[in-house]
Amino acid sequence: MTETTESKSAVTAHEHRRAFSARQARAGAQGLINLVLMILTVRDIRKRSDDEIKGNRKLWMLAAFAPPLGPIAYLVFGRKRGAAATEFPLESGDEL
Repeated sequence: MTETTESKSAVTAHEHRRAFSARQARAGAQGLINLVLMILTVRDIRKRSDDEIKGNRKLWMLAAFAPPLGPIAYLVFGRKRGAAATEFPLESGDEL
């Protein structure tokens, strides 16, 4: 009986390690996604002028460091639409 109990506990320990590794992988992927979102948000806030951002720049910068909702909120609600078109204005000789 001792051997059966030991083999059951060994299998359970092995399964536990496998499940723990899956959780670690999932947490690592979530952390990587949050980091990428933060970096993209901070870079976007820094490159835009105040006229291209809805609201207070400093508050959006703080929101960028509250993943994942802060960066997503900025990317959806914090940028003015059509602002990217003003980065490269047409020259007088350009045609539409």
